[in-house]
Amino acid sequence: IDSGSVGSSYIHETSRKISEAFDKAIEAAPSVLVIDEMESFLSERGGAGTSALFHVEEVAEFLRRIPEAGEKRVLVVAMTNMIDMIDPAILRRGRFDHVVEVEMPSRDEIKTLLLSLLAKLPVEPDVSLESALSSLCGAPLSDIAFLVRESARLAAKAGKARIDQQSFDDALDRVHRAEKKTRPQIG
Repeated sequence: IDSGSVGSSYIHETSRKISEAFDKAIEAAPSVLVIDEMESFLSERGGAGTSALFHVEEVAEFLRRIPEAGEKRVLVVAMTNMIDMIDPAILRRGRFDHVVEVEMPSRDEIKTLLLSLLAKLPVEPDVSLESALSSLCGAPLSDIAFLVRESARLAAKAGKARIDQQSFDDALDRVHRAEKKTRPQIG
């Protein structure tokens, strides 16, 4: 489930679509139902106004359907980068019994991913990964994938048949520049 697949501006429509998603998963059981960006559905219900009432209804639909799904052999997995925004009732036992925090990758994980991605590309044998391993510890895996794609792009742009140290280092500089970008101030 993602917000685009069930979200609706019509009254009660989002709750109906949530219910349909659970019904499909239960019909297909044993199955797995994945809720992506769960904060878009399951944030705290403390707001005010008409839209908040419908948000309460949507959260209530999840609260009702998650335990039912578990009883009917549906594993419900939800993902978020904003666990602090999630309604506490969702995180109670019987709904999501386990909260698994995925940390940023370690040096060994970065090395494994780099070697795996670079194995698919032509690379000069003397390319050193040490600078990347040291500076990308704690970076998201998407930065590592970008580094490899950008290295290949820069090498190709320079007319090289293989990724060389210069292309690799230039791509690493671009990763770091992207990290340092700040939004320009207005006014």
